[in-house]
Amino acid sequence: MASALVVGLICASTALAAPTGQVSVRDGRELLRDCRPWVPSGLNFYGRVIPAKWNSDPDTLAAQSSFGAANMEMVTRIAGDSVRYAVGMPFLDPQSRQYQPDYQDELAAAVKLARDRGLTVFLLMQWQGRTKVHAVETMPGPSSLRAWQALAPRFSDDLGVVFELFNEPQSVTRPDSVEWERWRQGHQAIIDALRAQGAQNVVLVDGMNGGRRLSGAPELKDPLRQVIYGVHPYIRADMNSVPEWDDYFGRFADDHVVVATEWSHFARMCEVAPVGVVRTLLGYLEHRRIGVLAYGAESQDSRLFKKTSNGRFDLTSFDGVSCTSPDAGPGEDLAKMFGRLSQSWAHTAPVSASACGLSPAHKAER
Repeated sequence: MASALVVGLICASTALAAPTGQVSVRDGRELLRDCRPWVPSGLNFYGRVIPAKWNSDPDTLAAQSSFGAANMEMVTRIAGDSVRYAVGMPFLDPQSRQYQPDYQDELAAAVKLARDRGLTVFLLMQWQGRTKVHAVETMPGPSSLRAWQALAPRFSDDLGVVFELFNEPQSVTRPDSVEWERWRQGHQAIIDALRAQGAQNVVLVDGMNGGRRLSGAPELKDPLRQVIYGVHPYIRADMNSVPEWDDYFGRFADDHVVVATEWSHFARMCEVAPVGVVRTLLGYLEHRRIGVLAYGAESQDSRLFKKTSNGRFDLTSFDGVSCTSPDAGPGEDLAKMFGRLSQSWAHTAPVSASACGLSPAHKAER
């Protein structure tokens, strides 16, 4: 009874005060933020995927040097409530030759930057090219397990941080049962380890085929029932219509919480992703309550933002321009969608204390 009372007070306080961005899963099937039903919206950033003084490609180094309050301004400009940070696996695995223990301090500062503004943070374990380290695994395995065991305790006192366990597990378009079993075993080992360490944070698991496919995924076991799933629905020739979206991830979302943790649009996609298809996809995701964390805000060729004459930025638009125009993009469409999601969240009553699932050990304010 006492625990339920404390959680109830948390929910009541967040209904009146600024959101603190704590995340939980209700009955294993509904995502909540500060005890309200929630569909995430926000932006991806990779400016902290490498430690300070580590070399990478020019785009990543530019994102690293410019990372700061301006990134949070971008999220506010697009009416988002979340950020997704890529973090470099080689620098977090204590057995890696590239391990850098001070790197966690850089990540903690980046998380604080967002959390102090009430934003929810998705931490993504990244193993790919921007790290400039040869990939040791393309599906979760021993290195990602060790990296999470080292990193998770730093943030396990804050349920406003979601752990996205492994970016874009690699497979063929339609993985067989053997590949799915590797996917299951790798993620299950990390979930088991995090729960054994006492972490109660929501964990997010990407689909196969580079995050595109969730249909066919075996169930993962979590004693806390705090597992959700990620999809990267970049429009491609084989993934640009409602039946194909249903096949890849839509029907899976009928019974699981799914978030599009990475999505964007670029001019090179226009042949298979014209404006009408882009807007159909966004409507499809909103209708199915699949949140979107848009990608590319830091890139020079971003299709989310455009530079203004005073050196600041504005949202791109598809209105009155061709798909391939330099200023064409889904920025305005995303901002409108995110605004609707934000209003829906703000005007939805908190769920009951017992349904919320927030641990009474976690305070509403950091």
